[in-house]
Amino acid sequence: MESTGMMALFLAGSDNLANSALPQAPTVVEESAPRSGAWHAFRGRTASALHRLAWAVEPEAPGSR
Repeated sequence: MESTGMMALFLAGSDNLANSALPQAPTVVEESAPRSGAWHAFRGRTASALHRLAWAVEPEAPGSR
């Protein structure tokens, strides 16, 4: 695919311009579910633990020593 085609796909999904072909069409705003601070803290700790685990098991790059 040409680079211009990739850029067009990126720009079409980056804003609400591609929702409808009608100029005055109403848009539906998606509301995210409210999340608690505890959920965000748990999610962050889980992500950190998974990253540390991935770094622990990844092979060492050749020539790094």
